[in-house]
Amino acid sequence: MNNKKSRYRPLYKKFIRLRKNIQNRKKLLTNFEKKKWENLIGFLRTASQRRKKNFESYDHFRFFIPKHGNSFKRKFLNDLLVKQRFSLFYGKLQNNKIKSIVKKSKNSIKSNLSAKDLLVNSLENRLDTVLYRSHFVKSLREARLFIQHKHVSVNNRVITNNAFVLMNGDIITLSNKSSKLVKSNIYNSNLWPLPPEFLQINYSTLQISFIENLYKPTVSTLYPFWLDLNTIMNYYR
Repeated sequence: MNNKKSRYRPLYKKFIRLRKNIQNRKKLLTNFEKKKWENLIGFLRTASQRRKKNFESYDHFRFFIPKHGNSFKRKFLNDLLVKQRFSLFYGKLQNNKIKSIVKKSKNSIKSNLSAKDLLVNSLENRLDTVLYRSHFVKSLREARLFIQHKHVSVNNRVITNNAFVLMNGDIITLSNKSSKLVKSNIYNSNLWPLPPEFLQINYSTLQISFIENLYKPTVSTLYPFWLDLNTIMNYYR
């Protein structure tokens, strides 16, 4: 029996190879204090400043192709980076979790919605993702801490499952103990990018109304990086 402990690897180090601040985390830059990270810090700061001044929807028909290696290596590397970005954006989802969601989306039959649309729907309809999209929290990790510590209620019922799937008409409220921190997060976020249209948010009472659980998503406005959903579907099929 192998009792060797797994080595702890900070989440921010996973962004090094991706060279993108996937979750738009301001604290990310403070983790690189050594001189060897100077180039990476400059790259991330320039990208974050450019995005803050002039936010644009990402062109999903444009992506970087390395100048070395054969076509098989390029495709494998591109698919791997796409998968890692997708997983980290949703709070480091495990492979088996994404695989099960992809399988359900392929087996489901909904009118006017493809399997790719259902995949995005199943992740965007989660309670932790809705809190993040509403700017009530700074990251999905913080959203899961709110839920686990019983600060989030749906229809006046406390929810402790961060993967809780919301339905039409659900109303999300927060406890009074968390209101101060939530207001601070909203103020520092500048409410940009704008929350999706399927959420009605009252920032004075800190309530969220979920009005639609089946919709055709716009990938270019949901993710701040290039994402090919066909790659995700084929990778986990």
